[in-house]
Amino acid sequence: MGVRRLIWMLTPATVLLAGCQGTDDLSRTGCLPLRVPATVVLQRETGLYRIGDAEIPVLSDEPRDTRNDAFHRRSLLRQVPAGTRVTIDRLTQRWGFDAGKGRISAFGTLPTGERFEYGWGAGTVIGPAPWESAGLPNLRTVKCAD
Repeated sequence: MGVRRLIWMLTPATVLLAGCQGTDDLSRTGCLPLRVPATVVLQRETGLYRIGDAEIPVLSDEPRDTRNDAFHRRSLLRQVPAGTRVTIDRLTQRWGFDAGKGRISAFGTLPTGERFEYGWGAGTVIGPAPWESAGLPNLRTVKCAD
């Protein structure tokens, strides 16, 4: 009887905590070095990857470490060469009760019409995006979603 009562008491708390997550739209906040919608030119070669059952492929810088690709069910769809014009139409940041500020993503479209997500950073830190010039620091602090 005591276990059943404990379950009934914990269920509402679990539901409330699960609802404490979401996504902030950073598209027009000015906290990132890009305003969208924007057409940008890739400065470096990237790869378009399928990860597991995800609906939207992921754009990743090349070359990259491929040792864990099988574990993450990551497969290369195709290479995207430097000089390719892409459209970025949305910037977001995921957040959650348990993890705080999460992944900062840029969502866009390749000239072929394929949609993609680019993981630009996490928390309050971003790396150099493939459309940014070479020579930027590996990590830059941004003030997003404060």
